[in-house]
Amino acid sequence: MKLCPVLLLVCAVSQGAILNAQASYELRDGYRVDNLFDYDASAPLEMQVGGLTLSTRREPIVSEGGEIRLHSEHGLVVLASFRPGVFGSFLALDPDGASVWFGESSQQNIYRVPLDASGPILSDRIALNFDMAFAPHNAPPGIAGRGFISGLGTSPENSLWLLDDDPEGENDEIISHISPFSGPIAFDEVGNLYLVTSGLTDRKTGGTSEKLVRFSPAQLAGALGNGALELSDGELLCTGMGGYYNIAWLDGKLYGTSLGFQTGMGSIDVIAPAMGFTRRPLARLSLHGTPGGSMLYLAARGGREGFEPGRGHYGGVLLASYGNYVDVSGISRFTPELYFLRGDVNDDASVDLSDAVSVIAYLFLDGENPRLAEASDINADGAIDLADAVYLLNFLYRGGPRPPAPFPKTGAARR
Repeated sequence: MKLCPVLLLVCAVSQGAILNAQASYELRDGYRVDNLFDYDASAPLEMQVGGLTLSTRREPIVSEGGEIRLHSEHGLVVLASFRPGVFGSFLALDPDGASVWFGESSQQNIYRVPLDASGPILSDRIALNFDMAFAPHNAPPGIAGRGFISGLGTSPENSLWLLDDDPEGENDEIISHISPFSGPIAFDEVGNLYLVTSGLTDRKTGGTSEKLVRFSPAQLAGALGNGALELSDGELLCTGMGGYYNIAWLDGKLYGTSLGFQTGMGSIDVIAPAMGFTRRPLARLSLHGTPGGSMLYLAARGGREGFEPGRGHYGGVLLASYGNYVDVSGISRFTPELYFLRGDVNDDASVDLSDAVSVIAYLFLDGENPRLAEASDINADGAIDLADAVYLLNFLYRGGPRPPAPFPKTGAARR
């Protein structure tokens, strides 16, 4: 058992770009943030942000304004509309990427919403549903690809339930006695379930109850139809979590959105297993120029490379909502900065004739795809074509202009 101390926000950070007149971040070096959407924070609760996820193409899917909206590269698609609006709990993309699952606590319903915009399908009912996560396909039989939902339990505390796609049937209770109430959940790539309890005090002890607990795939599979596990059956990883609203697994780490109860400011924190599940901030929120506000819904989607400085959009993306429940509400996107050497097409840390040859081979001889499109756009015109090879040859052998920055050293992409 490992206990980690309450987080002290002492990590070195740099001031992030101002998103709008109301919201800004202190952001760790090597990352960038973009403001995607602003919403009406004074709208009724059932019309505010009620879920957030990402498609397999990393397109935002948001529950807001009584609608579930896919913000695709081709434009806005309304996947579902609820009139009157409903108080949303979560959005979760299923493993095959064809549907999102929407939980709402106005009527305790859970809907499957296909991304083909064919409309919502009532699929289950779990009282006071809070969050949902899908076990990976490589998890043990019985739980692989299955959905798990935190919500009201059969005891005074709360529980984790198995989605059964039957609105009238009784769900299988997998974990019980989550005190004081259930909170965010996430799976890692091998099927371990991470659960954060939410609430300021424990009913039984009167002490701080916000803790991070892990259950193995074997434990979850063994609980199917055999009676629920207790929260105490899990491995206690960390205490004093301090109001985490959502968690997500990305590239070997947990990320969590903090309401800011302990620190006085909302944040996205990195919870690192390799460092004993200690926590450090990725981003800290300020509203109207003053630290504060809350970070709420969180979604993550990995890339072909790690979520680390220098990897750019190839390293994946985090999407998070923020607000103060009064006059600020929005969604931000976090990605690593992109570091590269322009002209280094073949990724050998130098720029020479072989890079021009690599461009020509890629364009005309079925050569390998460049690792970084940005490095291969040698003249920085937004396209990879013969002009890039000509530009580099002209620079190397005829005294032509040098490639635009970052050159001649690796550096950050220009925004």
